[in-house]
Amino acid sequence: MPGGEVAWVSPFHINFEGLERNIICRDDEDCDTLVKCIFICSWRKNVIVIIYAVVSNHAHIAALAKSLEDAQLYAMEVKRTYSLLFRRKYGETAVLRRTSVDVQALDTDWYLRNALAYIPRNALDNGAENVEDYKWTGFRAFFRKRSSIGKRETVSPVLPVPPPKHMEQWNKMCFPDLG
Repeated sequence: MPGGEVAWVSPFHINFEGLERNIICRDDEDCDTLVKCIFICSWRKNVIVIIYAVVSNHAHIAALAKSLEDAQLYAMEVKRTYSLLFRRKYGETAVLRRTSVDVQALDTDWYLRNALAYIPRNALDNGAENVEDYKWTGFRAFFRKRSSIGKRETVSPVLPVPPPKHMEQWNKMCFPDLG
């Protein structure tokens, strides 16, 4: 686990579903902020992110957590943190209140396999012509077939997470508005 403990974990599918009129990411900066929230909150809540996709009106995450309750707490922390940053940027309140959060156990091999394939395909819903070229998904990190040794490649922004003793400084650097 991110906190260093060894634990049995289970996979979960987390879905942040906005409505067609409820845009949760208005630009690339919003997508970047939500991706950062996904990973910073995974550290805070001791959850491991397997793969993710962020599009304009929803987001999906496959994650490993010790229990359904832990996965739900993580999902609510992502929503709370992103909501705060969204509100501060746009000055709007209650926009994400209409965004539902659904957490389902990936409890069969079929469900797990299909969720891991489905999540990055959401990039196509956001206008990408090729899932591999969409920068707000973990597709390339998860499914890369070739090695990038000796070759410079741009991949989705996954932040290295520092040791716990530096977490407060890390949060201030990534989320200066949270104070």
